[in-house]
Amino acid sequence: MTNSNTTSGARRYAVRLEAGEMTGWRFENAGAPPLLFLHATGFCASAYRQMLSPLGGAYDVYALDLRGHGRNSLPADPARLRSWAVFRDDVRAFLDHENREDWTLAGHSLGAAVALLSGEGRRDVAALKLIEPVAMPGWLAKLATTPVWPVFAARMPLVRQAARRRSEWASRQEVVASYGRKALFRDWAPGVLEDYLTDGLAETGSGVRLACAPSWEAATFAAQGNDFWKAAAHAPAPVHIFAARQASSTAPAFARARFQRLGAALTVDNAAGHLAPMQKPQELASFLAS
Repeated sequence: MTNSNTTSGARRYAVRLEAGEMTGWRFENAGAPPLLFLHATGFCASAYRQMLSPLGGAYDVYALDLRGHGRNSLPADPARLRSWAVFRDDVRAFLDHENREDWTLAGHSLGAAVALLSGEGRRDVAALKLIEPVAMPGWLAKLATTPVWPVFAARMPLVRQAARRRSEWASRQEVVASYGRKALFRDWAPGVLEDYLTDGLAETGSGVRLACAPSWEAATFAAQGNDFWKAAAHAPAPVHIFAARQASSTAPAFARARFQRLGAALTVDNAAGHLAPMQKPQELASFLAS
């Protein structure tokens, strides 16, 4: 395990696994129960600094870059990605490596789903806190395992947008200026965009590029062959869900009702969107700490 660089109460973190290095950030609190946080598709651990920093008073926080994101060096071949099992297996390998008890597994979007999938069958999990988990209907997950899925997935707006995303610029300053004009980032809390780009960009020698390649982001959006609801039904610990009521939510009405039938605690925010951790980091910190 290696560490370098500190910023705003956090320090870089890396752990060597058999296939490569998992990276991220630590908000360390020795003796406190451990919390693992996993990010959304296309993002990275650094994007959540403002949300995770306050948790250092209650938890010993690990925030990981998933495979193909941030500084993670594990192999990421889009042609081989059919489900999120590879992310789940990486997280489980990390938990085995750390060998601690009473984990709170938490995440946002993709990360929330992976946290749930990772916890299934484990005895070292005390709670699951999921922000806007990607909760697809069961029929769609089954369709995603069939030969016709690639044709269907190629037409999905998120997949198409990600595949066309610009990936290289002359400088970080150019990216900040460009993204700052986009509607997606307009209602983010001050400083969160810069936090994301800390590890969301990688140096190329002639400029910068997205750390998460557009082809990998697109493949991740398309990789929906995940038995999410089976994992939810067999969760090893209490489940707490934060869901947005806006149209961008990945935990819509049918999913919220199903979560409640499974006994999950549900927090619904009428004002938040899918990117609530970027828009309201302090409020989401309170959700994770509760």
